[in-house]
Amino acid sequence: MTDREILDEVYNRLKDRNRSPEQKMFSTVSFIEQEWMKQDDKYNHSFHQLDVQEMERHRGLEIGEDGTVKELK
Repeated sequence: MTDREILDEVYNRLKDRNRSPEQKMFSTVSFIEQEWMKQDDKYNHSFHQLDVQEMERHRGLEIGEDGTVKELK
């Protein structure tokens, strides 16, 4: 989700009239934490993948997208 989509969802959850204030807060906080974790997972996965590929490149190995060795230098 984009930041705008997250803000829209938070707004909609906060204005929901059928929930108690405690339910609104729990639902909203839980939603935000889940979205932050998703973003952290994406960042950590891409960082790890780039980091490993870079390390192997220095060792003379070219690693493909599927994780196998493409080329030995």
